Amino acid sequence: MVSALILVFLALSLGYIFSEISKRLGLPRVVGQIFTGLILGVPIIKDYLLGEENLKIFSFLANLGIILLFYYVGLETNFRAFTKNIKELALISFFNTAIPLILGILIMKFVFGFTALISIIIGICLAVSAQSVSLDILEEMKALKSRIGNLIIGAGAVDDIIEIVLVAVIFSLFQVAVSHQSLLQLLLEILIFLVIIIASRNWIIPYGLSYFDREKSSTARFTGSLLIVILIASLAEFLGLGLILGAMIAGIIVRQTIFGEKKIPDWEEHDIANSVHLFSFGFLIPLFFVWVGMNADLTLIGSQIGFILLLLVISIVGTVGGSLIAVLLSGGQWREGWIVGWGLTPKGDIELVIAALALSSGIISTGIFTSLVITAFLTTVISSIMFKKLLGKTKSKLKGKAKIIKDRSHSVS
Repeated sequence: MVSALILVFLALSLGYIFSEISKRLGLPRVVGQIFTGLILGVPIIKDYLLGEENLKIFSFLANLGIILLFYYVGLETNFRAFTKNIKELALISFFNTAIPLILGILIMKFVFGFTALISIIIGICLAVSAQSVSLDILEEMKALKSRIGNLIIGAGAVDDIIEIVLVAVIFSLFQVAVSHQSLLQLLLEILIFLVIIIASRNWIIPYGLSYFDREKSSTARFTGSLLIVILIASLAEFLGLGLILGAMIAGIIVRQTIFGEKKIPDWEEHDIANSVHLFSFGFLIPLFFVWVGMNADLTLIGSQIGFILLLLVISIVGTVGGSLIAVLLSGGQWREGWIVGWGLTPKGDIELVIAALALSSGIISTGIFTSLVITAFLTTVISSIMFKKLLGKTKSKLKGKAKIIKDRSHSVS
């Protein structure tokens, strides 16, 4: 068994190498990080690298990465971002989430006979998406300000709100299932946490942010925001609501506090978000995705191949089909809905967190977890390739039409 420091070095270095390879192939970095975990999770390699002590250390770092991921999600959740074209964006978000969610739950429950909780977990994992993957492609192809880009960014903002609700529901179900507490006790704990949130929003966080802003230092602001998220996440865990939900709510409160307090400058939100992004996405979150790959059992893929393909179909058909239906209902073009659907299909963050927590809680088996990881991996690869290809064709057609119009104008003149 190697030391924990060597294990972290291997995970980060290999994760970076495979991320760069993925990027050169036109794929998101998360694909390379999960692939690194799949390699390190091969039984012979895993037995050599992972002892009980190393596993505890790596799991702790991965869980810390999850907390900062959800904190960052909260910081980036802008409730005002989707006020324009709200009807179309809401339709897209509703259909591309509801169709795979409902299909997943019904098929898992009535075809495979899973429990209601497991069926809901799988359904949510198939329904949520990672728009950041498509945003990288849009930025690369200089299409962020196009109508397709605006639809994906706007629908992504609404999706974030829906995902917050879904995460809150699923973590509440986790708590009931794991601790066997009564619904009344859960509601009482939620009520106490709501009181803490109100107190945090009105007194604790504004005072804390103002205090740490005295030095006008990015380091001090990052330290202060880190203390805030750890405090609220710990209180949420103490009340049985889970670290993750507390971290996300902390991010939302910090953002809303900054924009609501005149004495705290708006740019501080970006400063804090940039610091959290740098630390978490540069160190802890890659370790989490490597950890996800390491916990997938590749020996089960052969026996789970049919199940994986079914999950893949539900995820892609549900999301792409739902987006297409929504765009058409809003009066948009068929091709727009087709491209937006593929742009909203990638997986790779929240659904893997849910799957990982369900596995560690003993709610789902290693076989189901492995199937969800491979499905997220394949969905992200396929959708990224399709989205980039379709976006490229659309840009080429628009350039062609512009050239024809320009030539005609010259001939007329």
